[in-house]
Amino acid sequence: MIFSDAVKGFCMYNDCVLSEDGLAEGYIVIFDMKGVSIGHLARVSLPALKAFMFYIQEAHPARLKGIHILNTASWIHHIMRIVLPLIKSELLSMVKFHKGCIPEGVPQELLPADYGGEAPSVEELDTETKSMVDKYASWLKESVHFKADESKRVKKASWWGLFSGSNSTERIDEKTILKNLQID
Repeated sequence: MIFSDAVKGFCMYNDCVLSEDGLAEGYIVIFDMKGVSIGHLARVSLPALKAFMFYIQEAHPARLKGIHILNTASWIHHIMRIVLPLIKSELLSMVKFHKGCIPEGVPQELLPADYGGEAPSVEELDTETKSMVDKYASWLKESVHFKADESKRVKKASWWGLFSGSNSTERIDEKTILKNLQID
């Protein structure tokens, strides 16, 4: 799937940047919809999208500061219907849609020259990114084999286990349950 490949590419790029620069204060994501058609929507894997959205909101090692979508297509509401249940309100408040190709509110020094900014052009940034990924190519190929051994993960006792008996090996008292109870 194309979306899965894009997610893998993002994660590879992110791993390389973290290795090169360490943690950044945050990211401003700029997504240009120019050339994107509604047919691309059919290529999105919902489980991959859900996993990606969870990663971005819960596990991504850098903070998002803003998401700007340029050249917004008229059918963006179809995408938002799919994505909306997966997005927390904090992240949703960062999303800004722009009809044109120049995002308001993004510092000029961060924008690529193609978008009227002072940063290198998209082509130069692409070349820079490819050379960085090439530098880490062998490590990235090895990282495909890194897997978590879920059998070693400490299992938390569930409050519902009291009713189902699934926590029979662990004895939990009422005070512990109430202390660990989390209400959103």
